[in-house]
Amino acid sequence: MLRFGRIVFGRLFMHNKLWIAIFAAATLFAQQARAGAPEAAELFAGQDLHLAAGCMTIYKGPELADDEHILTFEDSFSITIGDNQLSSDRSFVRLSTVRADYLGTCRIDYNAQVYLEGNVSIRQGKGARTTDLNRVVVERGEALVARFLVNGEIFATADEHNIASVSELEDLEIYKNAAAAIKPVRHEPVIGAEALVPKLTAPAVEEVVEPKKPLKITDIFKIKLPGLPEKKRPVEEPVVEEVKEVKFEYPVNITGLWARPLEIEDTGMADGSRVSTVIGRLYLWQKRDEKGGLLELQADSAVIFRHDAESGPGQDMGSENVLPGELVRAIYLRGNIIMTEGARTIRADEIYYDFENRQALAVKAEMRTFDPQRGIPVYLRAVKLRQISESVFNADEITLTTSEFYIPQVGLDASRVLLTDTTGIDVRTGKKPEKSSYDAILYDAKVKLDQNTVFYWPRLRTNFERPDIPLRSAHVGHDSEFGTSVETRWHLSRLLGLKEPAGVDSELALDYFGKRGAGAGVDIDYRRDDYFGDVIGYVLRDRGTDDLGRSGTDYLGQQRRNVDSGEDIRGRFRFRHRHYLPYDWQATIETSYASDENFLEWFYRSEFDTAKEQETLLHLKRLKDNWAFSFLSKFRINDYETMTEELPSAEFHLKGASFWDHKLTFYSDTQISRFRDRLSSNILPTNSRAGDPQQFYTFASTRNEVDMPFMWNTVKVVPFIAGTYGYSDDEDGYEINLNGTKTARENQVWLGEAGIRAATMFWKENQFVKSRLWDINGIRHIVKPHVEAVFYHDNDETIEMRDVVNLGVSQRWQTRRGPEEYLRSFDWMRLDINATWLRDDADSAVGPPRSSSQTYTYGPAKFIWNDAAIPMLLRRDSSWFGIVRNSINTDYTWRVSDTTTVLSDMNYDIESGVVQQLNMGVSRYVYPDISYYIGSRYLRPVVIDIDSDNIHEEGSNSVVMAATYALNPKYTATIAQEYNFDFGKNVKSELTILRRYHRMYYGFTFSADESRKRKSIVFSIWPQGVRELALGRRKYIGLVGPVSED
Repeated sequence: MLRFGRIVFGRLFMHNKLWIAIFAAATLFAQQARAGAPEAAELFAGQDLHLAAGCMTIYKGPELADDEHILTFEDSFSITIGDNQLSSDRSFVRLSTVRADYLGTCRIDYNAQVYLEGNVSIRQGKGARTTDLNRVVVERGEALVARFLVNGEIFATADEHNIASVSELEDLEIYKNAAAAIKPVRHEPVIGAEALVPKLTAPAVEEVVEPKKPLKITDIFKIKLPGLPEKKRPVEEPVVEEVKEVKFEYPVNITGLWARPLEIEDTGMADGSRVSTVIGRLYLWQKRDEKGGLLELQADSAVIFRHDAESGPGQDMGSENVLPGELVRAIYLRGNIIMTEGARTIRADEIYYDFENRQALAVKAEMRTFDPQRGIPVYLRAVKLRQISESVFNADEITLTTSEFYIPQVGLDASRVLLTDTTGIDVRTGKKPEKSSYDAILYDAKVKLDQNTVFYWPRLRTNFERPDIPLRSAHVGHDSEFGTSVETRWHLSRLLGLKEPAGVDSELALDYFGKRGAGAGVDIDYRRDDYFGDVIGYVLRDRGTDDLGRSGTDYLGQQRRNVDSGEDIRGRFRFRHRHYLPYDWQATIETSYASDENFLEWFYRSEFDTAKEQETLLHLKRLKDNWAFSFLSKFRINDYETMTEELPSAEFHLKGASFWDHKLTFYSDTQISRFRDRLSSNILPTNSRAGDPQQFYTFASTRNEVDMPFMWNTVKVVPFIAGTYGYSDDEDGYEINLNGTKTARENQVWLGEAGIRAATMFWKENQFVKSRLWDINGIRHIVKPHVEAVFYHDNDETIEMRDVVNLGVSQRWQTRRGPEEYLRSFDWMRLDINATWLRDDADSAVGPPRSSSQTYTYGPAKFIWNDAAIPMLLRRDSSWFGIVRNSINTDYTWRVSDTTTVLSDMNYDIESGVVQQLNMGVSRYVYPDISYYIGSRYLRPVVIDIDSDNIHEEGSNSVVMAATYALNPKYTATIAQEYNFDFGKNVKSELTILRRYHRMYYGFTFSADESRKRKSIVFSIWPQGVRELALGRRKYIGLVGPVSED
């Protein structure tokens, strides 16, 4: 949560500023303080205001005053203050600050005006009368206006947060309704425009409207919403500047903290100034600004340096204990000093503070603060801490750590730190932004483990967005494939001692693998307002072979184990860039090179399996409203790839264009391309075309659909017709029928479609269904049936399609859980069922094998709702696309409780009456020590044929299990296991033991991946709350310690 004054917005801005940034906060003790000291909050305890909804939007802009906040809420809004609870579908909230001073402290309250709309309800408890809540009901109970004063904290939470400009309010319906409802009610008679009214001089009393004292609760603020005439207030920049220039006008107050009175001695100096000596435990405070800023100092003794003045306190200062602020020059404090300004507290042996120049020197200073994002305390110790100017700070012999001990387990030491506050001023508002920025240089930086230095760098430069050391991460372990390995990632700019440009994140990789060799590379990400991209490069001197899988060969007969790449130097290079151009154009450039076809799969397995395809291309696209136009050129630069080059392709897409008085809707997808097929140089050497460029050919396709949507009672019905044309002048053309056999070639084909789509929704509620066993508080059953039927007509069997009818129903059972005052709605059960029937469906549940292997071309599949695209390009040389068998698919979820969930999905083949695929799993958390998942995965069409392991099975039935168990406060164990019962072999096992120390965690992981014949051992260590400094695997950070480490 992030605080603005005393308003707390939940999950609004999740800045990832790292713990070292606390140093900046510690040294900025002479800046403008935050509003509201902690002591003031304790002195003025009050009722908190809680706002909650599914979606929250915060409006900002120069039109708003500094003390105003405007928010809108949607999706089940609720508000709670005291013993009052109001709820509605949506709401408009406006908050205005009210300030008051008392005994040197500042009190901040808020006037609140809330407009609720839709299904408004009010619930009041026994203590509701303690809250001065004024309500006005409008629109026959469908809307309500509430006005009240908040003298506690304000908490606003939502699942989704948005930020918008104040200028967008005028277009919101809820804003218009709120402005009409909140405006004052007229009590005087309405005088018609045609009436003759004498011109009278307004009485002088009417001129005094705006109250001068914001302390009165009766002075409810006036509505000044954007868009209304009164919202435009004059910008008084000269006045604001004058307030900023006036320094130290507030008096300095001194009082004793012990029963023994203070001993104060005042002495005149030769230059006319005066020095006051104070002996005894003293408390000194000074108000810093009208926003509630307060400087507080405690010490055993003090010396106050001040100017002399005839109106000054003179020799009798001890009787008043108040000094005019403009007369105080500086102060020296000694002995058990506690200095507090805003949220910062500093302890020191000696402090000298210059009030006039805002300079300070602290000797043997120590500061403690708390990082709520990471859930850890942060301690800063410095032998000398100086504030050189308004924005420049210097510290000598610093130690930064999360440990309370004088000799911490992990800490960062530096002989000197030079810090500059680089936060800019917003020219529109004249104020600093909410997020500060800094630039710091550290000299002789050392990272220490106990008293041992594990990292040293003579000079570091940082912006406090990440840990200061250049080392970003390190991974140390032993692997049967790579041997003993050390993988490190470094901040490239910090190694070079450079300031990294805004929006750029650069990384250097330095690795060593005992069985492979040494490697190095760079990874640079950059982002600006109108473009972004990344650059990756890596080079490895490799002396080993690749084990890509458990099986010896793949479906093309190529080796999968002990594969020799044929290259001693291996690596990859990738560049991606996207630029947003004027007039809705955008350009994308990509290039990707790898030394051999197995490098990415072997070294970047996760990227190879799940990331975007590695390509070299140039893409230019214009996307506006409901249409898009694009050019694409794709090239091959890796000889081992088999691909189709596009030189170029042009596409046009139009979606949802209404015509004929909005009765019909038009969709269109068109593509024209120049293709060239390129075969890999590594496939059959006897193929005369392998590795050589083939001839260019033209491909074109267009699909155009017309829909006629209408409502039949509560049913949405969409009849449609469509036509598709395909053209290809290559030597193969269209030559595959639905059975997968070759037939006479056709260069031009067309396909006609006619069909209907329909869907509706109905529900029923029963608020009296309750069960403590199943944690049910009312039931709402929502049913959404849908149907789609499509019939095709073609001009040739090479483009033939199967007619299809799909029936489906989506069901939700919703209930409420939680305390009575915080009930929340959610899906208790969800069940989706789809049944699909095809004309002339395939003869088998699985397709024919590819080449001579046992890998099939198709298997169980789901019907894709409203799939408008006909894959003309794929249909040229394949009969497999989409669903090919009559089948039923189900998807089920049951949230048994807040800690237990059951998941399942299934594919049932209607023709054979056999379940082709079935997945089931249970996830559970047992407070406070155990969390686990156990599931089963069944795939009938899978064929496992591994000669080396003597495995020859049809079908796969695996059990997957993972569990975490806190053995005691010090030790936590986690285990993961996958075992296949069909062929009686282990697939993967992993065991990790985590040990917790004070602010430090150690982990030991053993992993065995039998699918790749690979075993590894990894040791991990990381400081609490600082995952960026972890050595080893980071996947288990968060299983122990604060939840905020996740």
